[in-house]
Amino acid sequence: MQPNKAIGGKTEKQRKERKIGKMDFLEESGFCPSSGIFYSKWDSPCLPYPTSLSLPSYLLSLTSHMLSKPAYVDARSGGRLTYGDLRTLTTSVASALHMLGIKKGDVVLLVSPNFLHFPLLVLGVMTVGAIFSTANPLNTRLELQTQVQDSNPVLILTTQELKPKLDGLIDGPTILLEELLAGLMRGPPSRTCKFPHVAIEQGDTAALMYSSGTTGKSKAVVCSHRSLIAMSCLLRHVWSAEGARAACDEVYMCVVPLFHMFGLSVFVCGVLAVGSTAVVLGKYAVEEMLVAVEEYGVTRLPAVPPMVVQLVRMADVAKAYDLGTLKEVICSGAPLGRDHMERFIQCFPQITLSQCYGLTETNGPITLCDGINGRFHVSIGRLIPSLEAKIVDVDTKEPLPPRKYGELYVRGAPVMQGYYKDEEATSLAIDKEGWLHTGDLCFIDTSGLVYVVDRIKELIKYKAYQVAPAELEEILVSHPEIADAAVIPYANVEAGEIPMACVVRVAESKLQEGDIISFMTDKVAPYKKVRKVVFVDSIPRSPSGKILRRLLRASTSRQRLEISPRL
Repeated sequence: MQPNKAIGGKTEKQRKERKIGKMDFLEESGFCPSSGIFYSKWDSPCLPYPTSLSLPSYLLSLTSHMLSKPAYVDARSGGRLTYGDLRTLTTSVASALHMLGIKKGDVVLLVSPNFLHFPLLVLGVMTVGAIFSTANPLNTRLELQTQVQDSNPVLILTTQELKPKLDGLIDGPTILLEELLAGLMRGPPSRTCKFPHVAIEQGDTAALMYSSGTTGKSKAVVCSHRSLIAMSCLLRHVWSAEGARAACDEVYMCVVPLFHMFGLSVFVCGVLAVGSTAVVLGKYAVEEMLVAVEEYGVTRLPAVPPMVVQLVRMADVAKAYDLGTLKEVICSGAPLGRDHMERFIQCFPQITLSQCYGLTETNGPITLCDGINGRFHVSIGRLIPSLEAKIVDVDTKEPLPPRKYGELYVRGAPVMQGYYKDEEATSLAIDKEGWLHTGDLCFIDTSGLVYVVDRIKELIKYKAYQVAPAELEEILVSHPEIADAAVIPYANVEAGEIPMACVVRVAESKLQEGDIISFMTDKVAPYKKVRKVVFVDSIPRSPSGKILRRLLRASTSRQRLEISPRL
């Protein structure tokens, strides 16, 4: 997509300082030297101001002129929900929940893989004033029990297949989705579905979404109606830069999990805000996805890194499908190495590969590559409208100028209220000035583009140096006999920590530890060398593709590891 007039048309030679109030800032980077803040280069829309406004009310009010247009399509069956269906059935869901005793402030937990009616249940729960929450359906009963004890839902919605894992976890009912939806489809039209008016304020809690928990315990993020409305409004503003008609005509492929904030923000907040269509695939399978892209004329595919890697590996299979409508693959959830990007554009020269960046704590993406020229984007794009950022020195806590590495701080309307029932964690994450400390080591270049280096907590402290695992992982996976890899710290008396590679070999590979250490030797500085290799069957990852290093550390600590004396 092309940028709007507020950000287009500038060249490096035209960079200059301009005034905003009393603050000077560099035009191209958006950096203000006097405050140390980077400002978004997009002009900011006016966010919806009525105090009494819910996310469903906002989203459904935007599409009242397009009731017959499909909002969601089931990739396998071709079944669809129009925007008119959403308006009608949202009221029906809210009425059904009211009849079950659900009231404002109650937590309703949905545990399910993707399916056509998932977004409808999100809207229905929020419409009755309840708090929507969800969990990974792959979680064990013990993991689900931990989350249930934390969020205390009064109702669980799930499938027949998943019900045994959830039975007895709460005193209230566990409702089967199959039965609930069948009842709605048989029920009376919405005009006879009534429930008492619920006064919902923008500041009320709309959802509890759990963080990935890559390095520690997963925490419940409190998402207000205001923050989700803001995300919807800002995505609408950016995606409609070419015009509302162009945004409305987009067809998005939904293969990322809707129980994750990436899926929820893009396919509920974003898709409904611009009035486009989403094709929903229940369970990710690359060939089924390719069939759906061809059959439904998909134009944009939000994905996570493992999906991009798999597409490259199955490029020969993909040639059997007509992917001519697919303009862009948008990758998020975890860093994607440049090597993977270059392979992708070699295999799919007609498709742009871009990245975006967001957190559960920011209610969705806060950087986007829209309006940036190029076939693929190593950066994660520029800040979305109205967002402010700082790059802060990890040691001194001083703000840094463009092209300097530091922790990314962000501030703006989409940022969470805090962590549920955890004031200490909230105070550590959001400071007194409202800055969310992301924990990501980043830099912003002179053009205002943001780059992620690694998670600060995951940096390996080797002697006096800091080593970023992501850099080593990108090199490791370029080896033809390495299917996947992760680098974690391993305690050492002399060095403090050493980089240890956990490697998944391709089938039939005879690759040994010495081969990998030799492969890495001349590709990185001496202090970054991989000094130990452990072969594993798989690399544990979150649904968004993030490496779960805490699980790797736990599994490798049980193995007998011998470290080379040459440190």
